[in-house]
Amino acid sequence: MSTVLFDLGDVLFCDPWETLLLTERTGLADRLGLDRTQVAEAGRKLWHRFSLSETSEQDYWKALSRRLGQPVSPFLIRELEERLLTANPAAEALLSAAATHRIGIVSNNTTFWYAKQAGRLRLDKWIDPALVFLSCREGVSKGTPGQGLFERAAQHLDPAATLVVEDRPRNLSRARAAGFRTLAYSFSATSGALPDGLLDSIRG
Repeated sequence: MSTVLFDLGDVLFCDPWETLLLTERTGLADRLGLDRTQVAEAGRKLWHRFSLSETSEQDYWKALSRRLGQPVSPFLIRELEERLLTANPAAEALLSAAATHRIGIVSNNTTFWYAKQAGRLRLDKWIDPALVFLSCREGVSKGTPGQGLFERAAQHLDPAATLVVEDRPRNLSRARAAGFRTLAYSFSATSGALPDGLLDSIRG
């Protein structure tokens, strides 16, 4: 194995929009007294739109305000981000375990949330910039039919010598179909704990 590609949401970092909008009691839906189902639907639609092109955070929150039919205060947004956007406590251990290999990112992501995640994780210390595959840059997601994000990544490295660390079963299946080795891991499902043998699997 020569390369490790990490997903971000629920692997190295929390899932941004779900966490900010839907966290029980402290997320935007409950803070504003909104119907959680409607907020979730708005969040999914905007994620699809904003994660497939270079976009701004300001435009995202304006679009969400329009969909919800009420303004979302910048002060509330800042509070939610400071309180809820958190890295996996084990992220550094995961990245350290992969440090003998080339490290990259493969993530369905927006321009602005990737920047926040990369900064808080200090990804520039760990990753090869040539191995960052983001839906917002590539214009395709992991689930795009035909030529999706994993297929794009496979054009730039050897999938058979590359491990993809990912939380979602459908994405793991898509990565395997593109020829990648895969490792399932979700930090929310394990409360940040590292299952036995996980770091050894990453070290290869």
